Amino acid sequence: MNRLPIRGRRAIERLPIRWRLTLAFGLALAVVLTAVGFFLQARLRAELDLGIQRDLRARAGQLGGLLVRSSIEALPQTTSAQLEPDENIAQILRPDGTVIAASSYGDLALLTPAQLAAAALNETIVDRPGDSALDESIRILAQPVRARGQLFLVLVSDSLDERDETLASLLRLELIGLGAALLASCAVGYLVAGLALRPVEALRREASRISGESLLDAEPAVLPVSGTDDEIGRLGTTLAAMLERIRTAQRAQRDVLDRQRRFLADASHQLRTPLAIIKAEVELARAGGGQPDDLRAALDSTGEEAERLRQLTDQLLLLAAADEQRLSVRTEQVRLDELLDHAAERARPRALRDGRTITVRTDGSLLVADPRRLEHALGNLLDNALLHGAGDIELSGQHVGEIVRLQVRDHGNGFAADYLSHPFERFAGSAGIGRGSGLGLAIVQAIAEAHGGSARLGNDDGGSVIMELPARYPSGGRPPGSPAR
Repeated sequence: MNRLPIRGRRAIERLPIRWRLTLAFGLALAVVLTAVGFFLQARLRAELDLGIQRDLRARAGQLGGLLVRSSIEALPQTTSAQLEPDENIAQILRPDGTVIAASSYGDLALLTPAQLAAAALNETIVDRPGDSALDESIRILAQPVRARGQLFLVLVSDSLDERDETLASLLRLELIGLGAALLASCAVGYLVAGLALRPVEALRREASRISGESLLDAEPAVLPVSGTDDEIGRLGTTLAAMLERIRTAQRAQRDVLDRQRRFLADASHQLRTPLAIIKAEVELARAGGGQPDDLRAALDSTGEEAERLRQLTDQLLLLAAADEQRLSVRTEQVRLDELLDHAAERARPRALRDGRTITVRTDGSLLVADPRRLEHALGNLLDNALLHGAGDIELSGQHVGEIVRLQVRDHGNGFAADYLSHPFERFAGSAGIGRGSGLGLAIVQAIAEAHGGSARLGNDDGGSVIMELPARYPSGGRPPGSPAR
């Protein structure tokens, strides 16, 4: 039994929205027009009934007055069974139903015994449908009247056929007029729905012309967004914003792919060089006649290149983890002086060979961070200063408000302007940069961001790199957004 309503709903859901709107409008209007029709019918019926009752009471009053003023013998006596359509019945009865006088149908009992008993007490109004004796439906009013110390019933009637015909005529007019109004209104509703949905159709046509390639055009297509703050206007604004987000995401994805291609090309180049050196050393050792010094030199060179390959591989893996938001940090309380001193001690032998010094300045406070990651980042900064900078090197760390600032500064020429335009780019070249992977500063930035901080470059009386880290992490010692290892 529930299958029909479900099928009906599915059939309606398959209709175009324009037809659904028209159907909903038509149903609502049909309900309103039906209610209006019922109201008009009820109102006219009440007015006609009220008019009939007024006429019946007036005639009953006249007949009661005649009964009081005249003798019973003077009242008209008839047994005629003739009743014309425009005529009415008037009778004077005793409480037992005996007809004393009648205008017509004096031998016809119009009321039942129960109705006679009720009429003897109060005014009674009953409707008698047409039958074999009376071919018309009539309304009967019976009133009790006392005359000459006796109780009589005054009965008058009026035909209901004219009332019924009037109501039937009104119903026919309502069916025709209201039906025509409903059809005309549905047609207007269909047209209005089309006009209301025209901006949506314009949005659809324009959106159908937009492709993935066109989103990346210098002047992409623009959706026709209405300036009105309504449902359709907000829909257009939302679709336009969605297309802009898709366009931005596609451009970002294309940029990422371009960077990955360049990254892979540069990584392949960086890996090719040590592999070629290792291969050449092996071939040279094999062709050198087996002299111990030559073999030792070849093995030393191969070991250096293998170590270089290992470091480069570790750097690439670290950056790949940072790109995928998987670069984890294990935080603990770290003393700044111990952290900086340890990093400086590891770099001092190289600095002494070049006749340079490394100075450490720190306020000796505590930092919540991953010491292994920070030592790696500081080592890269010191290597970069030793390789590309000049003069003495200053390594400093101090609390500044809610952050800890770590800085490595040398007294060389600083960073070239072309490198400052795209800092921390992987495998990026800069004036004065020689042999190296070009990943050191990119790793510094990745480690800083993994701690919830940042890194920046500067040319302040030489070249400097600054890492700014939060002094403490709000979520149990882990930087916001840092995944657990």
